[in-house]
Formats: sequence, structure tokens, C-alpha cells
Amino acid sequence: MTRKQPGKLTQREKDLVHTLLNGECDMRMPSRLVEAFIAGGERVRLRRGQTLIGIGDTDDNLYIVLEGVMRVWYLNGKQEVTFTFGMPGSIVHPMHCYYRNEASSENYTACCPVKLLKIRKEHYDELLRQDHEFALWNLRLAQCQVYHYEMRRKEIKGDARERYNAMVRHRPDIVRIVPLKVIASYLGITPEYLSSLRAIND
Repeated sequence: MTRKQPGKLTQREKDLVHTLLNGECDMRMPSRLVEAFIAGGERVRLRRGQTLIGIGDTDDNLYIVLEGVMRVWYLNGKQEVTFTFGMPGSIVHPMHCYYRNEASSENYTACCPVKLLKIRKEHYDELLRQDHEFALWNLRLAQCQVYHYEMRRKEIKGDARERYNAMVRHRPDIVRIVPLKVIASYLGITPEYLSSLRAIND
């Protein structure tokens, strides 16, 4: 069960959100918009291995990762497949739930202790309607996300050793924090083989 922490954000937390969001794309969000965006947000904490949204759940809210690493994954038969990771600053929300009010087709799980800020869909949609600059920032964010998705396909290719080395170069925080079996499920290899690759690199 997720733990919610009601109450207003401290100025330090607001500054953190501002810094993280401005690191997500090359269009800066003014302080007034950050204030408006996170107004009424709820803090949520997850334990390592705890699922925020599971396959079959319907949750159309948005979550900003403040601390820790989330992973998005699904089962292919009995095999876990990690599709992507959510780092601090990432906005996490299943599009099936948000866009169509359909059940999530993926799991959103904490790889370590995670702190998020929950933003209600109604609040987010109203801000999109009311503020042209906020809508433009979200468009730019979506474009940046597509760019990074294409970069992921460019970086995570080749044989297993090349894919692992690319991850070490481009995603060192994930390699350091995320459990071995999760990294293996992202790279499409077994944990045992990943252990042998690490031993070679060390």
C-alpha cells in the first residue's frame, strides 16, 4: 500500500521539483507554472519492490519522480521485460489510463525506495486548458521523450556486452542502484550472464 503524505510542499521541495522538471527538456518552466502545476500535489512513498500501478489497474493521475528509480515492465510468458526506467524528474503515467481511461498494460514498480509527487488528472488537464505556456512546455516535453526513446534504441543495440557497456556509459545511476535481475530484464539477458559481463568489466 502506498503511503501518502498530505500537506504543503516545503520551499526546498518546490525548488527540487523546479530543477528536476527543467532537466527533462530544453524549454524551461517558469516558477509560476511550477507552483501552479504542483499545487495540491500529494507526496507518495514506495518501498523497494512495491508497485505503484499494476497491470489491470486504472489510475489516470500523474506522478513526478522526486527520488529513486521506477521501472516500467510486463511479463512475456514467464519472463519479466523491463521497458524503461523513471528517474528523478520523470513524469510517470500510463497512457492507457490517462488518455482512454483503460486499464494499464504495464507495471510501475519501485527499484529502490522512491518518493513521488502525485498530481491529479483533473488539475493537470485544467492547467493545460487555461495556460498556453504550460501546454507548450508539455508539447516540448513529449518531443524530448520521443527523442530519448530513439536514443535508447541507438544506444542499447549490438551484442549483450555492447548493450551493457552502453548502459554503463549512458545510464550509470541505473547500473549502480537497480537490482541485477532488473537490469538483465532491460538488456534482454539472464542475470547469470550479466554477472559474467560485470566480472569481465571489473
